[in-house]
Amino acid sequence: MRGLSSKLHGQVAAGLLVVSTAVIAILATAQKAQSTDLTTPSFLVATRDLREAPFQHAVILMFPSTEPPLLAGVIINSPAKVRVRDMFPQVRQLKGTQETMYLGGPVEPDEASVIFRASSAPGSATRIFDDTYVATGHDAIVGILKDPRIADLRVILGKAQWLRDQLYSEVMRGAWYVVPAKSDLVFCDPKDLWSTLVQGGDLQEVEAGQAPALNLPHWRFDATNWQRQISPN
Repeated sequence: MRGLSSKLHGQVAAGLLVVSTAVIAILATAQKAQSTDLTTPSFLVATRDLREAPFQHAVILMFPSTEPPLLAGVIINSPAKVRVRDMFPQVRQLKGTQETMYLGGPVEPDEASVIFRASSAPGSATRIFDDTYVATGHDAIVGILKDPRIADLRVILGKAQWLRDQLYSEVMRGAWYVVPAKSDLVFCDPKDLWSTLVQGGDLQEVEAGQAPALNLPHWRFDATNWQRQISPN
């Protein structure tokens, strides 16, 4: 029996090692903010030290601001009690996962935007990265909500916004991890998103040495896409 028990224990340990290795591999792209720049599509992930509302346990999808030198993004893991159809009653064909609105941040809390996945930009929508787009304005959002080709979407109220030096100061104080943005994570179940990403950030922080300074962009907007103007550090 002792031999069988040892064998089973070894099999379980090996299985756990495989799972742990897979999780670490998935999260290995999470990096401490000081070593990452926001000129690439990124999430800001609140570290365990950040406890101020509304950013405690927040995961923020960063996207370029239309008002340089501001940096902006939306919290993607904070469901609101308001339903989408409460604001857009003319839209009836929403799926269950699309019914809930999200709180995107404390700036302009009454202004709605929609982030979604599409093979190409419909209407006035703007590409953030890969197949992920954002649209603002009542009519544009209604058009997205009514488009049967769009399955993954989030309607979000408000946004988070910083001056470049303000955000730089926060990440240097250890308030945020920066994680490369992935479309699948943007639209996944928000319940465990923060705990999954912050675990990856913790692992990287333990392994990281002295990192180079964070490179934060200034942004300019045109009618077709986000264009970057990188400011010097």
